[in-house]
Amino acid sequence: MQRFKFLYSKNFFKIIFVLFCLFFLIISPFFVFNKSVYSLNLNEYFTNDNTSKVVLNLYHIETFEGGTNSRSKYLEEIALRFNKTNKNCFIVVKTLTPEQLILNLQENNLPDLFSFGVGVGEYIKGFLTNIDKNSQIRSDLAVYGEIDNKVYAYPYILSGYLLISYENYISSESKDLSNYLNNYIINNKEIKGFSISKGSNTLPILALSNNGINFTCDSYLTFDSSYEAYKSFISKNSVSLVGTLRDLARCKNRENLGTIGALKYNYLGNYTDLIQYISVVDTQNSVKTMYSKQFAKFLTQSDNQSLLSKYGLFSVNGKSIYDGDYMAEFERVLQNKLQSLNAFTSKEQLNLLENQNFQLCSK
Repeated sequence: MQRFKFLYSKNFFKIIFVLFCLFFLIISPFFVFNKSVYSLNLNEYFTNDNTSKVVLNLYHIETFEGGTNSRSKYLEEIALRFNKTNKNCFIVVKTLTPEQLILNLQENNLPDLFSFGVGVGEYIKGFLTNIDKNSQIRSDLAVYGEIDNKVYAYPYILSGYLLISYENYISSESKDLSNYLNNYIINNKEIKGFSISKGSNTLPILALSNNGINFTCDSYLTFDSSYEAYKSFISKNSVSLVGTLRDLARCKNRENLGTIGALKYNYLGNYTDLIQYISVVDTQNSVKTMYSKQFAKFLTQSDNQSLLSKYGLFSVNGKSIYDGDYMAEFERVLQNKLQSLNAFTSKEQLNLLENQNFQLCSK
């Protein structure tokens, strides 16, 4: 017992205390001066099961026809993905017509996010907050969501125009697409060169002028919507249709069913205004604003953009999401630099541009 007596002595405890103090002095700076120890991860805090739920309202306004499936369904699918990593954040997607949007704005019913296309941007721009630049988006597309060099909208869906023509009405060997817009006489009946929408929120006429495709002033039929133009074309009232991805899907389906004659498809690059944007509303709720900005950027991530192939649409990051079919061919055309219209272009300016380009016809 004598040899263990030292362990119970005052000197032993003094030595232990000194060693402990030295150890604390050596280790403590790593914790005391480490900022990460004191930083608050808001995302982790708000995903704690004990905190209240955050619900974001997203108004989805369609100003042009999409692809093979609903764009609102795409938004809902991405919203579910977002919720998996942000457990307490839920996003409710509400689809509105442009007219319904205006009524909601008049009644001051504002969402947290807007999904929209060219034609309604002027109505919502006063309600938005600017967002960070986004390197995941093609630079030629990203600029169209800016106002005075500040970003107010991210492009997140890309579509484009094409010229669909009846093969038996055209010379398939012709490389000049202007020849596909000529009137055609059959059984003493004149068939107009092409059907096209006019007066809507998009300007397909610019797809012709930006590709150097000429037409005569008596060679076209105009309609209030792209769907009405499509119906005119399938009724064989025109040789060609200036169509969209939705028209491409419709016509391919008719070809497969044998309910339409052989068609020729020419994909138009250089220009498109068929772009869907996402914007964040300027609210006083910092938590909602944080999540809204995160979701806007989340939409443009590569893995989420790849899902657009399920919806018959194209990505905005320049990466290929199709392989080996006509969609891959169209995609390659649109991967070249594109001209477009600013997302917030006014209706008045759209009408002016449209009329100017229709007046370029040759008499």
